[in-house]
Amino acid sequence: MPSYKYVYFNVRGRGEIPRLVLHCAGVPFEDKRIEFDAWPALKKDTPFGQLPVMEIDGKVFPESMSISRYLAAENGLAGKTPLDRLKADYISEQTRSMKEPIYKYFFNEDAEKKAELEKAFFEETAPTYFGYWDADVKGNPSGNGFLVGSEVTIADLAVMDAVDFVLQNEAFRATFASRFPNLSRNYEAVKSIPGVKKYRDTRPDNKI
Repeated sequence: MPSYKYVYFNVRGRGEIPRLVLHCAGVPFEDKRIEFDAWPALKKDTPFGQLPVMEIDGKVFPESMSISRYLAAENGLAGKTPLDRLKADYISEQTRSMKEPIYKYFFNEDAEKKAELEKAFFEETAPTYFGYWDADVKGNPSGNGFLVGSEVTIADLAVMDAVDFVLQNEAFRATFASRFPNLSRNYEAVKSIPGVKKYRDTRPDNKI
């Protein structure tokens, strides 16, 4: 088995999916978390001056979704057929698109603009994507509560990560199961996978 060392900030952010894939698959790895104040001194030594990076047997590779897809393929979480892999891939990319507005309001220093962007995210962006994923679960011919095919894939893990953030909002959380019953069933199933559950129960309590 390859030796894995995953290097990312001590947040979930744009880099949580590789962690989830590895924990779901039960693959051991070093989870090296970088604090933001230590980053400037380390930046010059990373490919393209960015995180995350994955060291595989000492070789360093960048880009979170490329890392995620590699790990999913190596560990049976990419989808069983080419079409399943395509769908799992595009759903995973949808989660990235959904989360981009989060960073725009979360780090905005203008209080009025921040509130405006946050309101738009929870009233428009999140419900739109949740509607897509609810329909994906409902329309999956396997009927087993997963987004794609007959088994858990990277898509389920990526969507769970996106849902985790949104459900920090109490008002949204209160109506989540009734508004999106299929997605709610998927969320509960995926977070109950033993490796995922153990990680979620012990990971740092980061808001983003």
